[in-house]
Amino acid sequence: MKDLTGLPLEVRILHNAFVVFTERGYENASMDEVALAAGTTKRTVYSHFRNKEALFRAAISQAIEWFLSELPKIDPDGDPEHELVTFINQFSDLSTWRRPVLLQRVVMSEADRLPELGRLLHEKVIIGAEQVIAEFLEARFKVTSSSYESDMLQSAGVLASYLLNMATGPQRVAALMEARIPSQDHPSVSGGKRDIEQVRLAVRFFLSGLASTA
Repeated sequence: MKDLTGLPLEVRILHNAFVVFTERGYENASMDEVALAAGTTKRTVYSHFRNKEALFRAAISQAIEWFLSELPKIDPDGDPEHELVTFINQFSDLSTWRRPVLLQRVVMSEADRLPELGRLLHEKVIIGAEQVIAEFLEARFKVTSSSYESDMLQSAGVLASYLLNMATGPQRVAALMEARIPSQDHPSVSGGKRDIEQVRLAVRFFLSGLASTA
């Protein structure tokens, strides 16, 4: 998460609400706890958010935007292996960091009552990351006009989904299920790259497969 020093009060409330909700769960979290964590009063929190559910929705939406802002840009003219490994490794590091893992768990726990938050999380994070990869693949396939590139261009979204899940699926599920301990620190603090070799292997396998069928 980003440094909140000097940011507007509403942003600080959202950040601290996210922490409280993910640590305590929706049912156990209180507006008093959020106000205390944000260094303000419950009255002030209510002046920004009409009730606990509205605050929860806003905090989850803001957390998703924070997550997305941490992902690197992909250079369409860059080396394919380097660009894909860099992007997917950061996605993996962020997805297996404790905060996003707790985010997924709390959204899942409220799925029956607030299913739209689960859809939002999936569409923005998973589908969003796949779209970034697909756009990179599309840009590469447009370089030439052979029938192979034309076929691959039509399948870029599916290929992107295959690659992202092959490279990050096992560790994301393991962290979510506590089959492995989620990273306690943000990747910028821990140094990240916990799964870099798995990601690199998946990317190389993927690119090799594309090359062999050309």
